[in-house]
Amino acid sequence: MLGKTHMAVGIAATLTITKPQTIPEIILAAGTGAVGALISDIDIETSESHKNANKITLLAVASLCMVCFLDFYHNAGIIRQILTSKNLLRVTLGALVFIATCTFGKEQPHRSFMHSFLALGILSFAVGMITPVLVPYFAVGFLSHLAMDILNKKKVRLFFPLKGGFCLGFFHAQGFVNSALFVVGCVVSIVETAVLGFFR
Repeated sequence: MLGKTHMAVGIAATLTITKPQTIPEIILAAGTGAVGALISDIDIETSESHKNANKITLLAVASLCMVCFLDFYHNAGIIRQILTSKNLLRVTLGALVFIATCTFGKEQPHRSFMHSFLALGILSFAVGMITPVLVPYFAVGFLSHLAMDILNKKKVRLFFPLKGGFCLGFFHAQGFVNSALFVVGCVVSIVETAVLGFFR
């Protein structure tokens, strides 16, 4: 699947499953779910695909910037709460573990470490060190990525470092299904945001 599809479906899955109750929670859920859904593909390996990896990184950064903007616009206090945490050392260590894990994962073969439950566990632990409230949002986004990749024709090493992988082989990563999932993800995200944010 393309990065935009992973992001759309990741946000939709995160909002649908976690059911955030307030505007700040919706912002956090959407932004963190998007990062969780995108981060696995930083391991894309070919020279052409490195351009896509850069797009993935830009989308993840854009998601974080959007969280910051919406946090400021709605005066939600999300960033302030993280930065004024009593344990700034823990937050810093969490960020370093997250960056180190992604740096390691970027150099691994595509659909191996960064597409595994091991990476999910380490990255979720790192996110939890930054602030525990983000963990469910990140984990759902990450799992949505794995679930979508299992549906197509290239194996995913869910149990890295064990060899072998899983795929259901229903369709290719690009094409009609990718486009359809992108549209569905966008529609569900918009509907969920409207229901959660404006009709409560």
